[in-house]
Amino acid sequence: MKKRFASVVAVAAIGAVGLVGGASAQPAASYNFAQVSRTCGHGTPAQTLGGVKCLAPGEYCSHKPGYASAYKHAGFKCDREGRLESR
Repeated sequence: MKKRFASVVAVAAIGAVGLVGGASAQPAASYNFAQVSRTCGHGTPAQTLGGVKCLAPGEYCSHKPGYASAYKHAGFKCDREGRLESR
């Protein structure tokens, strides 16, 4: 039983390393506002610290440093409850 558990953990660790390596291999500059705006639908595309995001009123927002300027540039602000609202 212990050998099986150890092998499952080892396979999971190898898979996690593969996922992290694959995610970091993609360049951040591959985002295109034209492509994102087509898929946003009702939202507004915005360049945030986490990449290009589709923002819409009522969605959860971050109070972390750097996000406020991205929200402001897209025409939103983060309210006290942590939701986006139009400016």
